Amino acid sequence: MKKRKKYRLLLISPRQKYINYPAHSEMAHIFGKKRLMIPLALPTVAALTPDYYDIRIYDEEIQDIPEKPIPDIVGITTLGATINRAYMLADHYRSMGAKVVLGGPYVSFMTEEALQHADSVVSGEAEGSWEQCLKDFENGIMKPLYKRSEFAPFKTHTLPRWDLVRMNRIFQAGIQVSRGCPFNCEFCLVSKMFGRKMRYRDIGNIVDEIKATPVKYFFFVDDNLTTDKKFAKELMHALIPLKISWGCMCSIDVADDDELLEGMAQAGCFNILIGFESLNPQSLNESNKRHNHSAEIYEEAIRKIHSHGIHINASFIAGFDHDTLDEFDRIFDFTVRMNMPYVNLHLLNAPPGTETFRRYKEEGRLTGNPHEMGVGHFPMIRYMNMSQIEIFDKYMETITRLYSFRTIREKAEHLFAENAFIRSGGKISAAQKARLSWVICKEFPFSRDKDKRELFFFILKQVRNKKLAIDKGMGFLISMLGYNRHIRDHLKHLVEYRDLVMRNDKGPWKNHQPEPSTH
Repeated sequence: MKKRKKYRLLLISPRQKYINYPAHSEMAHIFGKKRLMIPLALPTVAALTPDYYDIRIYDEEIQDIPEKPIPDIVGITTLGATINRAYMLADHYRSMGAKVVLGGPYVSFMTEEALQHADSVVSGEAEGSWEQCLKDFENGIMKPLYKRSEFAPFKTHTLPRWDLVRMNRIFQAGIQVSRGCPFNCEFCLVSKMFGRKMRYRDIGNIVDEIKATPVKYFFFVDDNLTTDKKFAKELMHALIPLKISWGCMCSIDVADDDELLEGMAQAGCFNILIGFESLNPQSLNESNKRHNHSAEIYEEAIRKIHSHGIHINASFIAGFDHDTLDEFDRIFDFTVRMNMPYVNLHLLNAPPGTETFRRYKEEGRLTGNPHEMGVGHFPMIRYMNMSQIEIFDKYMETITRLYSFRTIREKAEHLFAENAFIRSGGKISAAQKARLSWVICKEFPFSRDKDKRELFFFILKQVRNKKLAIDKGMGFLISMLGYNRHIRDHLKHLVEYRDLVMRNDKGPWKNHQPEPSTH
């Protein structure tokens, strides 16, 4: 008879009420998946847990949590966008007699609030803190807060427990090879969570993790994969034999090194998320992102990255104090001119823990909207030159234009005119190829949208003429279809969303007049 493990542990990623289009959720659905990827925190924390725990992982975006059995202890990872649901789950499990531990970026900076719903908070990195928390749980002496006095060495990393995740329901797995960020952007939490000194894993340890992960698609969650160019080149050399496909985040200076870019392309990189953030130099200075440059300097770098057959996922933020509504048109025109179909556009937010949050809270510029709305398309602060509804309406207008098939077709016809994207990104299973072929044929050639039809026939022509790899062409059509569908879904809820925005709209901050002092 198999002996029951000593403790039941439930690890949860709560569902989000609002999901913005950069989450790629619609693309995942087209691929027959529930979600693009789950938070890396869950399988990582499971790997740090002693083997006498019976561990269950539940991401609510891919599966419901069963009512029974009741766990002995629950760990919940949090973001601002999931915190209300996290607190609801925490209160429920505590009422059932389970101990609850909260972790993740949000509670790392809102500890006192979190402890109203949890027995303990693990702040910052989990290594060391989580193991101590479990020991104290076993001995009945759990502390309210577990936080490392110094950052983990991170030379090696215990392999995540992907065996506890329903991998057939997600498209790709996250992987982290470094921690830290040398920059200190006002709106970002990375340097606050992981420090400004870079720490790198041993490359052999990284390779072991990739080999042990039962997927061939990955996303490197590092804030900047290529900060250390020497390390990055060594990593590319190790990745090439693994024949995986992957995306990552880098600074624009990755384009300064042709050897590195070619190594990334050979190693399976198909997409780089680059935080341009703004085309307004005053806004870059305001946000302390002075290492970025002007639009003119960006242009050559973008062309160079594209020439290696790598897409750029261009990340922009609108709503800095020097921004006006014209900033949206500037971003739109720039992405058209530079043939960048993948654009992540967000409204400036102020997550707890950031310098932006501290400053705007002191100034009284937080809207009071629930944190679950802070996913990028709702206004969460009072903007200097724009009212809440003005910036929201302009945002919705801009993303609708960005992912109209007219704009997509125009960009694609220039981007794929040359032979840059002819390198295959990896094998597609026969079942997946059949599914995607059926979706593409159903959606594109007989569409009433003329630009959608013309995009399909252009892609087909480039594939036939061997100017575009077939998997790159299919992947492009599917991802653009996913973006377009998600934004159309936003538009269906536009009346509801505008009502939410207008509830706390007090106009541009520049019109704000402080109350007369009574002292």
